[in-house]
Amino acid sequence: MNPHHATPGITRKMIVMAALALLLLLIIVVLVFILKHDGFDNAVFSLTADHISPACTRFMRAITFLGKHSFLVPANLLLIACFIILKNKYWAISVAVVSLSSLGLMSLLKNMVQRHRPENPMVEGITNFGFPSGHAFMSVAFYGLLALWTAVTIKNKWQRRVIISFLLLLILLIGYSRIYLRVHYATDVIAGFCIGICWLFFCLWLINKIKTGSRLVAKQ
Repeated sequence: MNPHHATPGITRKMIVMAALALLLLLIIVVLVFILKHDGFDNAVFSLTADHISPACTRFMRAITFLGKHSFLVPANLLLIACFIILKNKYWAISVAVVSLSSLGLMSLLKNMVQRHRPENPMVEGITNFGFPSGHAFMSVAFYGLLALWTAVTIKNKWQRRVIISFLLLLILLIGYSRIYLRVHYATDVIAGFCIGICWLFFCLWLINKIKTGSRLVAKQ
């Protein structure tokens, strides 16, 4: 089998990750929307305030761009085109399904929850609601999918670890940049990560189920 055509199965580790993400999301919902507790978010803002500097702000603005729609939309289209050129239908469909459905779900959740963003943001022009963080959600959807592709296609152990570690670090940095720039509360970002993990794994599970079903029908 061509390694570039390998597909990820839903492993026990992925199920555990999704379960933990759901549990953490539930804790955040109770903490923020039921108990109305803002101590955690304020504490994180206090910690980040100690590290604000012009150089750090420039770096965070550059990092946050990598989770912005204006970057991720063409990046997703380019990735789909690459998989089409490689004649890898599975991964092309996966990128399209994950990216489009994530965008729709994110918009739906923001408009349902309608949590306002922090005051005094360091970025202008943001008018939509803050929960969950779209940057965090979409970063998991895009870079997380790339990490899974790396896990099943890169055979060299050290190359695989380096690439996956870089992608995971990038996801975390994008999330942190949203807190640093005061456009999201920490709980917005963590919720975005949690929902992104669950949704990514659900999409892959669904695609695999449809693929398996199509094979069974074809054999009949």
